[in-house]
Amino acid sequence: MYHDIAHAVYKRGQDSMGNYEMPGWGLGLIFLDILIFLPLVLVVNYSLHHVFPTLAIVEDPSPPAYEPVSLNDDAQSFAEDNAPLADEAANSQARLVTSSLRSTYRALTAISGWRSLFRGLACYFSLSVATAFVYGILAGTFIPSLIAAPVSAIALVQLYTAWTHIVISAPSSKTFWQRLPPFKKAFHATALPMVMYFFAAELSSFVPRMLAYAMSMNLPNPKQPGVIPETDKNDIWKGVIVLLVSLVLHVFLVIPTQVILTRVQASLLPDEDDTVVPFDRSFASRVEPAIVGGKGFVTVKDAWQSFSRASWVRLVKLYVKIFAAGLALGLVWVAVLVPEMFLILSHSKKVE
Repeated sequence: MYHDIAHAVYKRGQDSMGNYEMPGWGLGLIFLDILIFLPLVLVVNYSLHHVFPTLAIVEDPSPPAYEPVSLNDDAQSFAEDNAPLADEAANSQARLVTSSLRSTYRALTAISGWRSLFRGLACYFSLSVATAFVYGILAGTFIPSLIAAPVSAIALVQLYTAWTHIVISAPSSKTFWQRLPPFKKAFHATALPMVMYFFAAELSSFVPRMLAYAMSMNLPNPKQPGVIPETDKNDIWKGVIVLLVSLVLHVFLVIPTQVILTRVQASLLPDEDDTVVPFDRSFASRVEPAIVGGKGFVTVKDAWQSFSRASWVRLVKLYVKIFAAGLALGLVWVAVLVPEMFLILSHSKKVE
């Protein structure tokens, strides 16, 4: 989004300058903007939009009221350290790691500093490139995006599952490709929720776009990304309708399917990997280990039913805060960019 806006603003500024030459310090100012805003954009678009919700989805809202018992403790320390934590249990919701952006940030940075905000970034970049490659092949055969997107994701279930495992687990010396689960197991567990999620994501984009075209909104032409279309006053209420439809689809389709997919992926986390948030591997006793004849992962139905009402409230609040943070960053970005654009234009020299 920010890239498209920047390109459009730059193009408009370039056109308005005509035969004017930008001052030398103008490029330095633009570079400074990139240096400052790029990390912030990365934090919002990656850490807040992907890492934080993933942790919130898998965190157990009802951690045990007793501390784990150490076999090396003596009887006295056992009595002191493992007494019932009644007050803490009563306020478990307030103590959740993902109860706020600040507490989630503190919990992550306590692990390995600011780098924890970008945990799984290498794997995410790889799966994004791989998905774009597979999607490009499928789209080139005239397969609709509503089908191409889920199929592309299914082909890369190992990468998607590994990314979730990296985000929710403690740091490991293994590279992300060494943490790829077996394809057969990952496919068997996550194929259905993967299709559900990516179909919902494509639908949440396709429906508002078709609605905008149906209402004859003046939309940007994908073939001319630097051109800002002319608008009229009717585009305001049309845009509000499109925005509301998009919001409804995200809340009632995308987020629920994301919850299901993430929890199913998390159920495949190896036993030797510790998590950075409290995590119920049994999903309220719904998961039966494969070693005793069970599936070894949570089903779509159980992943949905094991996500409590309190967890839904916490997740929705988190998304509202993430949206507000993104909006605030966008407003600050525009507030800085527009005055700089006028400053550069006012100091530009006319070229004969």
